[in-house]
Amino acid sequence: EVEPSDLTIHGDPERLHQVVANLAENATRFAPEDTDVVLRARRDEHWMTFEVVDEGPGIPPEALARVFERFYRTDEARSSNDGGSGLGLAIARWIVELHGGRIHAEQVNPHGCRMVVQLPLR
Repeated sequence: EVEPSDLTIHGDPERLHQVVANLAENATRFAPEDTDVVLRARRDEHWMTFEVVDEGPGIPPEALARVFERFYRTDEARSSNDGGSGLGLAIARWIVELHGGRIHAEQVNPHGCRMVVQLPLR
């Protein structure tokens, strides 16, 4: 979902692609089969906001701020056994911040996760 349909952002296309790929890969890895992963982009006067929303187990409230730390894992379900290194979200944060933006995670009720990236419009 993109609003408006011609939404563009200025930045390093390879690095921004890496952010989107990391977030989408995490969402599909933890979302149950036969559920949707939604990618949504919109803009307001100053920001382009990009969201990835899944219906997975979500992130415990006490871990929401820490998921962007290098090698941090919330539980055994999010371990290296599933192919994750614990670096994807830290790299995404680094790239977003290099572009002057911000990133955070939110719980979705009753379950799931929403990753929100905000990048400044220039």
